[in-house]
Amino acid sequence: MSDFQKKVELVAWLQNHDRNWDVEDPASCGARGCFDESCSSDIHRAEIGREDYEARKEKIFAETSGRGHGAVLDQSEFLFSIDNLSRASTLFLCGPQYADHLQQSLRRATAERGFHVPKNLEGTVWKDLMKQQFKLYDEMQGSGVPAEDARYILPLYTRTAIQTKIDARELMHLHSMSQRKGVPSEVRDTVEQMVQQATEIAPRLMKNRGTNYEVLAWMPSSQLFAERNRTINHLMNHYSVKGNLPSEVVLVDHSGIFMEPASVDRAVGERDEAELANLKHYHFTFLAPMSLACFHQATRQRTWDQSVQTISQAVKRGLYVTPRSIEKSRFLDSYRELNEASIEYARKYSDDLDVIGIVPHSLVVYDLIHVNGWNAIHSIGKRTCTEAQWEIRNIARQMAHHINEVSPEVGKYAVPQGKIYGKCPERKSCGLCDK
Repeated sequence: MSDFQKKVELVAWLQNHDRNWDVEDPASCGARGCFDESCSSDIHRAEIGREDYEARKEKIFAETSGRGHGAVLDQSEFLFSIDNLSRASTLFLCGPQYADHLQQSLRRATAERGFHVPKNLEGTVWKDLMKQQFKLYDEMQGSGVPAEDARYILPLYTRTAIQTKIDARELMHLHSMSQRKGVPSEVRDTVEQMVQQATEIAPRLMKNRGTNYEVLAWMPSSQLFAERNRTINHLMNHYSVKGNLPSEVVLVDHSGIFMEPASVDRAVGERDEAELANLKHYHFTFLAPMSLACFHQATRQRTWDQSVQTISQAVKRGLYVTPRSIEKSRFLDSYRELNEASIEYARKYSDDLDVIGIVPHSLVVYDLIHVNGWNAIHSIGKRTCTEAQWEIRNIARQMAHHINEVSPEVGKYAVPQGKIYGKCPERKSCGLCDK
């Protein structure tokens, strides 16, 4: 597997060589424009001619982002192309809401690319379990089990690729998150390399000034690798029935305004953005059990507010999803045995944070999801489409059902995207939207 080493590349950043704007200038000159009669481009022309130009950058960052004005840091962006990082890393990167990602599908996983093996966990049992996961994955695919179902057995340390665009503030957020207890070393290494490369080209911008690393100032991210989440555990227990955790989506809370049905019709039918904005003041909160494979899709839906059961707590519960195609196949017993063996191994050696990477994507976590009325139409419309992956589609349909019960004026539009848009945007139409 030596040919598949992790490669973190900072491939682009916001700059303009022709006009002498470097990576720090959008933030530094933009910040100066907040205190000056001139616009940022005029300020830049004046600044680059000064002998103390670099020193003045340091001072403006100290006086702005160094005093907690995070919007300054939003003005400078970095684009990373990362290869052979683990799926655990991509789950982590996709947590914060203000970063953008294009990720390689798990369907593209191959045994040749393989999986990450931490140096402190190079034992035979560890490697053998992940080899068996890939072997079963290949066998199931070769026998006709759909790739989107076979992938459920793959471990979190499966190697993958991602492109990430992120601004300086959110990169600092990721950096802070990566230093917390519970984060596997491979995940921490991914973020460290990103921060190091950004710091090399923008040392004053990326400097830790204390206040710019204030946790309360960031939009909170879901924390899959935290030690615990007491509130999620409380909700799971509260909605349990006779000791059994909820197996379906639960509507935890709903509130907000009421819009006349005609106004909602106008918002959607006439694309009235003034009315569409009003939909954001509807609020629906759900507790949804889902596999890690499904959670990865849900967490990339960045307009949803999410908090999640920690993976260490999920391992203790040991629940996992079995796709129907596997239930009906000759691989069911092998699938169950390997899931249970992998989860038990992670449970047994839980004192070592790196062992979590052996956990299969089938592991169930409970996700606390808040959507607004616009989400109910847009994102649920995307996820209830027949082309959406079956598990996230099933969850979206349950969410839509709850929304329709409590807010039918909105719920009537929590339907597949083609019905809302008036045509199917997919390459291959199922025909449902034409009926």
